[in-house]
Amino acid sequence: MKKSTIITLGLLILTAFIFLGCTSKPEPVAEEDPRSRIMGAEGVPRPSWMNRPPVSNDLHYVIGDGRVGMTKAAQQSTARTDGLSKLAQWKEAVVMDTMKNYIEESGVPGNTQTLINFQQTTITKSKANIVGFNLEEYWIDQDGIYHGLFSYPKANLKNDFEVSIGDFQRTQAAAFADFKAQEAFKLLEAQMNEPGR
Repeated sequence: MKKSTIITLGLLILTAFIFLGCTSKPEPVAEEDPRSRIMGAEGVPRPSWMNRPPVSNDLHYVIGDGRVGMTKAAQQSTARTDGLSKLAQWKEAVVMDTMKNYIEESGVPGNTQTLINFQQTTITKSKANIVGFNLEEYWIDQDGIYHGLFSYPKANLKNDFEVSIGDFQRTQAAAFADFKAQEAFKLLEAQMNEPGR
């Protein structure tokens, strides 16, 4: 009798453990990021793009800050100027990185001057082209500083690169560089398609 009571009690305890183990646990409540609770001057919470700009295969995003100006329009203008400066830095970095990699991989160390001239021409043209540079969103922080999220089509940089190839001044050295520039364009396209570029 004692033995059957112990076995029955053991089975009841085992059943209780199984039953308690199978019950669903409540979903954990996700803690809100304290940075997202920061309220701006207009009563709008800090947007997520302030912490990490969006990443896209078709668009490049920059954040421009408008710290100067007494009016919202003046701050928006300085934010756009800041965004354009950051866009120009990005364009220059992409073109220089592409050309550096191309020159190193092409194995043409004796003819790099022509390619470097082509690089400078491309950078100058691409910095001047701001077509498609648009304000997507803005946020004004507690201190009244205007922050704008701007986008720029990556295809425009590719187009600037192609235009530079077509406009590149033809010389005997440039004839060879033209062929190499076409190959560099293919490398630029490959790098532009990398995630996070």
